[in-house]
Amino acid sequence: MRKEFTRTKQVLSQEEIQKIIDTTAHGVLSLNGDDGYLYTVPLSYVYTDGVVYFHGSPRGYKYECFQRTDKTSFSIVGQSQIVPSVRANNFQSVLIWGRLQPVSDTAEKLNALRALAEKYSPGIPDNEEEIQHSLNYVFMVKLVPEWITGKQAALEVREAAEKL
Repeated sequence: MRKEFTRTKQVLSQEEIQKIIDTTAHGVLSLNGDDGYLYTVPLSYVYTDGVVYFHGSPRGYKYECFQRTDKTSFSIVGQSQIVPSVRANNFQSVLIWGRLQPVSDTAEKLNALRALAEKYSPGIPDNEEEIQHSLNYVFMVKLVPEWITGKQAALEVREAAEKL
């Protein structure tokens, strides 16, 4: 796992990283696919209690890939804006490296499902009913971070984007 940035002036602060994690709707998770191919899948997620939670069906290709993957990376693009004048992208992104673990504890699974519902369906009256209903059939995995980094476009790109 590479930890050092070549362009240190593009590194995001911990506060900026956390904001992207908390406010972005989805990211892309890398899993071990078939025949040595990586399977990168966009997923909804929630970050709570220091871990990233994902949910899905306990059958299908994604589930199979979860079963064979331990080490992974999860990429979140918080911003992407083409800046034609400098032929570049004004971006902000976060990369989380860590290990995947299935969530088997019922209380932890409930807390994660409630956090997902609060993120994606805040204030919806029947969230708890849906959570209780899905508890028995939803597969849940958590990504326990070992390293989290954030990066943004170079200063000249950000300055050019402000003029748009």
